[in-house]
Amino acid sequence: MQQFRASLHIGMGVFYIVAGALVLYVKHFGAMELPSALAYSLGALMLVYGVFRIWRGVMDMRHLPKRDMNRDFPSLSNKKSEN
Repeated sequence: MQQFRASLHIGMGVFYIVAGALVLYVKHFGAMELPSALAYSLGALMLVYGVFRIWRGVMDMRHLPKRDMNRDFPSLSNKKSEN
C-alpha cells in the first residue's frame, strides 16, 4: 500500500508538471483565455506543486522497508544454493 501511494505521488507530480507547463505555454483553453498574470501564477504554482509531489514520492520510496528475497521468494534462494 505504501509503495502504491509513493508511486501515485510521483505520477501525480508528473501530471502537475505537464499541466503547469501547458498552462504557461497555451494560455487559451477553448473559449476561455487566461490573463498573463493569472496564467504565469497558476502555471508556476502547478510546477512547484508537481516538484513537491515527486519529492514526497521519492522520500516515501526511500522509507519503504527492504524486501527479504529469501523469505518472499524461497524458490529463487533454493536454486542459487544448489549451483
